[in-house]
Amino acid sequence: MRVISPKLITQSMQRHNQWKVGLKLWLDIFNSAGLSFESSIFIRDIWRSASNWDVDRIPAVKLRECSRKGPLDIYVFDVHKNACRIVAWGSPRAHTFFVKAVYSHAEYDKWWKQQVKC
Repeated sequence: MRVISPKLITQSMQRHNQWKVGLKLWLDIFNSAGLSFESSIFIRDIWRSASNWDVDRIPAVKLRECSRKGPLDIYVFDVHKNACRIVAWGSPRAHTFFVKAVYSHAEYDKWWKQQVKC
């Protein structure tokens, strides 16, 4: 697998020292040539087994236009329980995650209310 825009992760590690360990763990796992994107269940299981934290998938059809990246679903990774959230588009075909943002819990809630259709 490959992570596009890892800079957003490293910048968040510098700004939020309390998230550093979890963000580095995510980057180490998902920016690994030996890992392939088999399914959303596979991604969930990999993250849960490594961190004991959750991951959710938001289908592209539930996203408002400004948060869409073609047909790609968004994956929301909990870091440090749910103090931090990594929001990334996942491309199973390209075995790639495109990092959209790293949010605090409150920032994520605000984004979700504005960008996800209920």
